[in-house]
Amino acid sequence: MTFVFQQPGTTKLLEAIDAAAAKASAGGGVFAFASRGGIEAFFAQPNIARMLDRRQQFQLIVGVDAITNAEALLFLGEKVVQYDGILSAKVFFHEHPRSTFHPKFSWFRQGGNLRLVTGSGNLTMRGLGQSAIASGAQPGNWEAFSIQSMHGDEATAAMAGIDEWLTGQLAAGTLCALDDARVRERAMANGRMRFAAVTPRARTPARTAGAAADIEVAPVDGIRFSTPEILVREIPRNRTGQADLGRKALTDFFGYEGSEKKVFVQYVSLDNIPKPVEPILLFVNQSKNYRLELREIAGLNYDLGDDDSRMLVIATKLDLRSFRYTIVPVTAPEYTAVAQLLGAVPPMRGRSRPMREAFVSSTDLQRVWPGVPDNLLPLETLTPEP
Repeated sequence: MTFVFQQPGTTKLLEAIDAAAAKASAGGGVFAFASRGGIEAFFAQPNIARMLDRRQQFQLIVGVDAITNAEALLFLGEKVVQYDGILSAKVFFHEHPRSTFHPKFSWFRQGGNLRLVTGSGNLTMRGLGQSAIASGAQPGNWEAFSIQSMHGDEATAAMAGIDEWLTGQLAAGTLCALDDARVRERAMANGRMRFAAVTPRARTPARTAGAAADIEVAPVDGIRFSTPEILVREIPRNRTGQADLGRKALTDFFGYEGSEKKVFVQYVSLDNIPKPVEPILLFVNQSKNYRLELREIAGLNYDLGDDDSRMLVIATKLDLRSFRYTIVPVTAPEYTAVAQLLGAVPPMRGRSRPMREAFVSSTDLQRVWPGVPDNLLPLETLTPEP
């Protein structure tokens, strides 16, 4: 057995996993948390990529108690489709409020031999030793792990233990499909979290992002969005359940890149109640209309203000592929305050006029709308876990 300490700035865990995968005939991994960047780095390793290209089976289990967000699940789902019948992925989901699913290990079989890599690093960029994308971020975590090579009866017994655990969890219902509705809900909640470096001031519980302007926070992997995380936009009258958002909002905010792309959306009512998470496709129709299916619009009257002001959609980008939104009709008490972010109603151009829009921060929105539904906004935490 080999025992290794990983220092920030090194990728020893990722290198050890790839080395263990050399000439493997099958493998798998179980990780408490996962991020898009961590999953991508894992499957980009030469020996793991070679396994999949050679159609050698790989099983991956990830937990959703924290960190693992919609972006990670959707990307993992795309990898499963890419390696159909070769790569299988499940999510460990439980409802024990005071327990956390926390293992991190991977295994690789080579004939009668078994290699195990077991340690503290999650399937995230920093857990694997990768630098986070955020400028000035600490390059990876301090982690520790061991590498074990087993042979004969020892390897057989260890693999039997892993198989027994997998079979038992499937029977217990804790290993769920990536598109399980409960998994989507948990992933959406995880996407709300913004992570900040530990500072000299005392730790505080999670709170609405923007409440402490002196701390710079970012989503998992240190991703930086191309626009501020809140979209406020007028919606023209369209077909029932559709919102015409325009090119800039659909591309720069929601991430449409020219081809169909699945994202998660979740409606939050003005009285702060989240509805179920819905998977939808971003696409542009043949008429080049940049519309989004937001079904909650269908149940609302489309009223106009005296100055031709229109219904507002307020959307929050939680990660690159999950969004929460609410609708503010012109008749709502909050409308006048929120509309301050948009400026004056522009004049008509023929039979129509441009729809007003603004990309703002959580702080900007809270400033004009102190009663904004809490569930619409991100939360800040000082946890170093990712």
